[in-house]
Amino acid sequence: MRINRIALQLVLAAALAGPLAVPSARAQATGGPTQPQAPQAPATPAPAPPGAAPAPQPDEPPTEAEILIDQAIKKVAAVKAVSAELTQEVKMLGEKFRIKGRYLKAPDARVYLRLDVEGLPGSSGTMLQVSDGEVLWDYSKVLDGQSYRKISVKPILERLEAPELDPTLKEQILASLGFAGPDALLSGVRKAVRFDQHDEGEYDGRPVHIFHGAWRSREGLTGPDQRPVPPLGRLPSYIPSHATLTVDKETGWPYKLDLYGLKDSIVAVDTRKVGLDGTKIGSKASIEKQEPSELSLVYSNVQFAPAFTDADFAFQAPPNAEVEDNTEVILGGLNRAIEQMALQKRMEAANAGSSLPTTIEVPAPPPAAEIPK
Repeated sequence: MRINRIALQLVLAAALAGPLAVPSARAQATGGPTQPQAPQAPATPAPAPPGAAPAPQPDEPPTEAEILIDQAIKKVAAVKAVSAELTQEVKMLGEKFRIKGRYLKAPDARVYLRLDVEGLPGSSGTMLQVSDGEVLWDYSKVLDGQSYRKISVKPILERLEAPELDPTLKEQILASLGFAGPDALLSGVRKAVRFDQHDEGEYDGRPVHIFHGAWRSREGLTGPDQRPVPPLGRLPSYIPSHATLTVDKETGWPYKLDLYGLKDSIVAVDTRKVGLDGTKIGSKASIEKQEPSELSLVYSNVQFAPAFTDADFAFQAPPNAEVEDNTEVILGGLNRAIEQMALQKRMEAANAGSSLPTTIEVPAPPPAAEIPK
């Protein structure tokens, strides 16, 4: 069963702290491949076709709520050491599953993230990313299949400090490698959702900001049949079009993110299976009305500056395991990106009217475990 790509992507990004292309919950749990996307430099957007919903303007001033979220992003990014448990609940198009995990961050590029999927019939999986500051391991287990990947951390982090490298591209690369954290969640939500309301309240005894908003743009939003949703009108309830974000007032930590469809827009969605001849199996009477989608991410037991040991970030593949080392591939892509950006800056300085292709060919590392995050 197809699950809306953009909505689930946002929830998974909360845990993996990086962009993922998620075709469906079941495909992820059964190991369906996700093609990595090369980061792109900012491009000038094309004008919208007549009758299309207007896209948000790049210079759109931030709302009061978004200014507070921007402040929270800076606070979370500045955290040097933290540990937290996380749980993700997904209810969408008749599917229900849960992801439970643990996140650790310490100085010297030490990170730990483990995710385990629960409740998806016929599917199971585990993803683990762990770095001791020297080697970043990426382990995944989907059903009976296992994979091991690694990169050497220091040469890549050193290359990322090149002054020619665009800060946005650097952020994308760090996120794709697994070094970003809940600050990347906040940044991703901030870019995708227009927050125009906020309240104050308490969450587990802590004073918090509670932000409310809706999708900025319908670009990329699709239905169960993968056709784009209409550019105008009310979004169907299976698309979680609205968001509520709960953030600690003092630390900026995102305790909870809820994405949901509007409850008063329940519609019938044709979820019948397709036969070999391309026709739907079953009568139209078997089509059930779909309840509004609900996706929720919760961070709990958040501890700042906890006492870590080396064992918290230790990992070693079994002696007989096949290990894929992607260090040279990533370094090669970084070098090409830096060369292109340096050339672009020189040409722009020589001729303000000149331009170069906006796509920077930096191969992303192989995707992490294809688990429905």
